[in-house]
Amino acid sequence: MSALMHDKMSQKPQNNKIIFGLKARQLRMELNLSFAELAEQTGMSISYLNEIENGKKYPKDDKIALLSTALKTTPSEMISAE
Repeated sequence: MSALMHDKMSQKPQNNKIIFGLKARQLRMELNLSFAELAEQTGMSISYLNEIENGKKYPKDDKIALLSTALKTTPSEMISAE
């Protein structure tokens, strides 16, 4: 497999992480929630939430459900690439 093909294949998950993180940040800001408040509502650490927003981590389904509830949206809205 060429390096270019490998880059393209690994690109999609990275883009998903970035898009998910940007959505999470935008929703958190719209609700005027601090990291500490969101951490308290979701049971996730501030550092983990920060990594999600910075596109470094992509949460598993159970965490997506917790985040979407705290951010007053749906899991499908959170994971949509729109």
